[in-house]
Amino acid sequence: MAEALPPRIISRDDSLKRQVGRSTLDTLLQMGFPKQRCLKALAATGDRGVQLASDWLLSHVNDPRLDEDVAREYILYLCPVGPLQKQLASYWERSQSMCGWNSAHNYFPHMTLCSFFKVEDRKLGVLTKAMESVEGFLNKAPGRLQLELFAQKSFIGLMAVGNYYDFLEGLVSQFASYVRSAGISMEGLKKSLHITLAHQHTSEAHQKLEKLAGEIDLKADVRWDFRLYSRDPQLANAEVYRVIKPYQPTLEDELEMIEGDYIFMTPGQSSMDGWFKGTSWLTGNMGVYPAVFTQRTAETWIWTLHRSHPLSEASKAITNGAAAIDGEGDYDNLWATDDLYAKVVKKKKSQEAASTTTDRKPRHVFVMRHGERCDFVFSRNWCDKCFDGRGVYTRTNLNLPRVMVKRKNYKDFQRDSPLTEMGRCQARLTGEALRDAGVDIAFVYVSPALRCVQTATEVIRGGGYRCKLHVEPTIFEWAGWYKPTLPSWLSPDELVENGFPVDPSYTPFISTRNINPNESVEEYYNRCASFTRHVHRKHTPEGGNILIVGHAGSLDACFRQLCGKAPRNSAEFHEILSHFPYCCLATVTEDPHTKRWLLKEPPIASVCHGGNKVFCWKVLQ
Repeated sequence: MAEALPPRIISRDDSLKRQVGRSTLDTLLQMGFPKQRCLKALAATGDRGVQLASDWLLSHVNDPRLDEDVAREYILYLCPVGPLQKQLASYWERSQSMCGWNSAHNYFPHMTLCSFFKVEDRKLGVLTKAMESVEGFLNKAPGRLQLELFAQKSFIGLMAVGNYYDFLEGLVSQFASYVRSAGISMEGLKKSLHITLAHQHTSEAHQKLEKLAGEIDLKADVRWDFRLYSRDPQLANAEVYRVIKPYQPTLEDELEMIEGDYIFMTPGQSSMDGWFKGTSWLTGNMGVYPAVFTQRTAETWIWTLHRSHPLSEASKAITNGAAAIDGEGDYDNLWATDDLYAKVVKKKKSQEAASTTTDRKPRHVFVMRHGERCDFVFSRNWCDKCFDGRGVYTRTNLNLPRVMVKRKNYKDFQRDSPLTEMGRCQARLTGEALRDAGVDIAFVYVSPALRCVQTATEVIRGGGYRCKLHVEPTIFEWAGWYKPTLPSWLSPDELVENGFPVDPSYTPFISTRNINPNESVEEYYNRCASFTRHVHRKHTPEGGNILIVGHAGSLDACFRQLCGKAPRNSAEFHEILSHFPYCCLATVTEDPHTKRWLLKEPPIASVCHGGNKVFCWKVLQ
């Protein structure tokens, strides 16, 4: 019979109360931001968490419209993802290069499902629930969406044909019914379903554009995503320009230009000297700027993506709110969405930049694979040999953990394996080598897999580092190996209870529920690359080296795009994994002058050892 719990005297000390389930809005309010500003920041960033919203607020402190209560404009799109989308993006670039700008270039490839509708910032949660309400409907998609090329005098596009209209009408109707119940006015599905390839172009360009459109393979593989976007009303019919060269203002009315920022302005402005009046998307500041430092781009790059769900059988959401997608024609890269809003200008940014000296030390990012794991040494059924029916652990080999981590269900170890004792030793030796080489580690990010948390713990103990571990689901390995569901990981609080030096207050870049088990290898690369860029920018002000402890694939996925290379295809990815032994360490270094990242030789040697067979004493008989 289980022992009864002793009676507890209830403490009246309010400081001991745990704050459970606090919303992002509550956290921002506690930080001291006014409620209207908090709501505006959450809507502008797609409600992606405290860090992004607070960054947005800090960057917009001088925005003259910051305290205006103006409803944002929302719209539903059906967007292609995959090979067809890449062909469409290529068409966009080639058509602009060959025939100049036309109105189709103001948007990325999409199919408009409804007209813009306005929603007050305080009702943002209604839209989130409306998107959740249609998830079941998305599973009823009637096969492949067929497209047909259509051209007339001033329009070229791909028209939807077949029986998809009724399905999409029902989908939009269900969404609209939900938001109307909350007092939001919204129309139903548009009558014409199409992707605009060219519109309002010159008659001289029509034949070239039609021929170019005919080269698109309409049978190419594609996944269609049902997406909710929003935009600031200021962007309606605005001309948007991307900053391609930074500029520091010299006069009071000039606008500071940050590379990668966007500037929007009223169309049709004239200028005699090449200076135009515009508004910075990153800061909300207005001023005049030199047009020669900008390049015309699509308005949709600075919209906000709130939710995206794929149309397919047994589909699931693949993102939980994100900013509009950055990249040249790569808007399906959902893991890179934070790249835009992460470029917000922090307070005193220009002063920090001015204080940068020529003798600044280069920064390093290290990515390390975890140590030896139990299931790879003792087979995947090792749990059945080490745990009895009550979950009591028995150590049957000296290389098994001396003390097993405590968790609710021991069967979770089968998909979330711990390290062997040899694995802990490998990690500790690596930490000691980093210490002996004089390598300082300021920040540590770790995959939620138990073997990675244990590896990072041994590294910082062996190296004598005092930094806490930030558990980051974004750097978990390729989710395709874990279909249909990801492993059950120990929570940060549970890891702390087991003695791991984890920071339980850390908010992940991407939460566990937003990792798609059906992701492609390319989406995995984008996920890891986006996080690496994020932590690099996050810690730029204070500097310091960063250690990421992940999996074999992490060494390539976290660095490859940072160093200017494209993601590997599936075959290349699986082939290169065999080259990454336990506790191997990869290093990239930032050039303090050019800001470019280069792959460098690691500062320490590798750890390797021979195999050791299981000893059977009976051979001596």
